Amino acid sequence: MTEDAAKPYLVGLGEIQQDAAKLLFYSLPRDGWTTCVLHYREAGPVIEVVAHITDSSGNVEPVEPPMALIDAMEALRKYMADQGNGVWLSAALKLENGRYEFDFNYTKRADWQLPPTDEAYIDDLTRFPRPDDQIPDWYPRKA
Repeated sequence: MTEDAAKPYLVGLGEIQQDAAKLLFYSLPRDGWTTCVLHYREAGPVIEVVAHITDSSGNVEPVEPPMALIDAMEALRKYMADQGNGVWLSAALKLENGRYEFDFNYTKRADWQLPPTDEAYIDDLTRFPRPDDQIPDWYPRKA
C-alpha cells in the first residue's frame, strides 16, 4: 500500500487544496492586491481558467495563473470525483487576508467565456460517471 493510499481522504484533500492555493499565491505580485479569485472550469478535454486580483481601491486586473496550478486543479477535481456526487463542473478559489477558500459547483452550468460543445460534456460524464439522479437537467446526453 502506498503512502497516499493509506492517507485519509480529508488529509489528501486538504493537501491538494493547500498546494493549489500556494501555487496561486506565489504567482501573484508581492504587493498591490487585497483579493485574488481564480475561476476554473472543465468539461472533458476543455479547460478554462480566469483569474483576477483586486486592489484596495476596487480596481480589478487579470492575472495569468501558472500551468502548475492548472495541473493542481485538475488533480483536485479528479481526487474529489470519487466521493459519490460525480465530479464538480467548476470551482472558484479565493485568496484574501492570508486565507483561501474554495467553492465547488456540481450542478449549475458554468459561466464559460467560450462554452464547450455537448460532446465535451458527454466525454466528461463518461470519464466521471454520475448516478442518473445526480445529472443536472440541462446536461447533454448521448443520443
